[in-house]
Amino acid sequence: MIEEKSEVLIETVPATNTKKTVISLMILAFITIGLLFWWRRGSENSTQTKPIEKAIEKKEPAPTDVVKLSPEALKRAGIETVEVASQSLGQVLTATGHLAMNEDAAVRVGTFVAGRVVHIFAKVGDTVRKGQTLVHIHSHELTDARANVAKAKALVGEKEKALTFAKAEADRANRLLAAKAISQREQAQAAATVVGIMAEIEHAKAELERASEFLEHLATDEDSPDEIAIRATLSGIVTKRLVTEGSVVSDANDLMEISNTSNLWAIAEVPEANASLVRIGQSVAIKVPSLGDATITGKIIHIGAALNAETRTMQVRCLVNNPRGNLRPEMYATMEIKGSATTSALAVPREAIQDINGEKVVFLALGDNSFAKKVVELGREQGDKIEITSGLQSGQRVVTKGGFFIKTEFLKGTLADE
Repeated sequence: MIEEKSEVLIETVPATNTKKTVISLMILAFITIGLLFWWRRGSENSTQTKPIEKAIEKKEPAPTDVVKLSPEALKRAGIETVEVASQSLGQVLTATGHLAMNEDAAVRVGTFVAGRVVHIFAKVGDTVRKGQTLVHIHSHELTDARANVAKAKALVGEKEKALTFAKAEADRANRLLAAKAISQREQAQAAATVVGIMAEIEHAKAELERASEFLEHLATDEDSPDEIAIRATLSGIVTKRLVTEGSVVSDANDLMEISNTSNLWAIAEVPEANASLVRIGQSVAIKVPSLGDATITGKIIHIGAALNAETRTMQVRCLVNNPRGNLRPEMYATMEIKGSATTSALAVPREAIQDINGEKVVFLALGDNSFAKKVVELGREQGDKIEITSGLQSGQRVVTKGGFFIKTEFLKGTLADE
């Protein structure tokens, strides 16, 4: 009996322990599942909350592009509108280039004698007038020219005295021939002597005239009679000075370069495909960035005879007047050349275009005294019309007169929003 009970005890103890272990594992599993579920709920809540908070932080009121005027302000502004419509615009070629010195209105001032430069009276950038003294040169040729003039004058005087004596001898020979005191041959010799001396006088006078002209050509100033004065042959600006005081020069040397800047050249490169739009004498609208929106009128005076083999462009040269002298060589320029063909495009009056923060805009009339700002892209210009390539549709009405007043009100509203 005792042995049987012990066997029973041995078998029962393991069964009880196993049951407890299973229960413990189940409790632990439920706790783990609960913790995981709780962690996932918390993570989802946090991920949903952050974007909402972020969106709330980023949300800002957008500035309005519409301005509404009171009836009093509308009356005070004098608003006028025009309907956007398609119009016929001429074909326009735009070419970039630069301004250059007009080489047809430029001269090099040189010297026609050898000598040493002793004084220079003009520097680069100075404005000079025709006939103004630029340089003084000390030259022995001036002394020689004066000596030659004096020598020629003396020779003429000597020949004139000889002529007087020869004429007296000829008269005496005529009287003696009449009295038959000399032969006719002797009388003829006396007359020939008169003719020969007269020819010598003519030659001497020609030499005197030549020497005098050369001396006059070697112009001098009253305050410096022993120095040759080199004078400007053209009114303009000194663009180059090629000598300094003390330089030894000859008749092959240039001293200065003067350019008349009352008109300049505008040079541009026109693509081969647009070469047919260009012709000599054609009027061209030229814009220079330094002058803002101002337009200068030029005229085509030269078209290149050949294309540039690398760029496939043709050089076009225009003559541009520069009466006020505010244009300078090497300034960038844009040339607008109008062709004869026309195309249809949306266009508005120039006064409808306003500039806000570097953008070109117009103001649309919405009705009920309201106006909306509309950014547009501009194209060709023809007279007082400007092509609109983007931003408007046919039939819309844009403000022409009073647009600046609306712009002011719009800018006030923008500052208030900020």
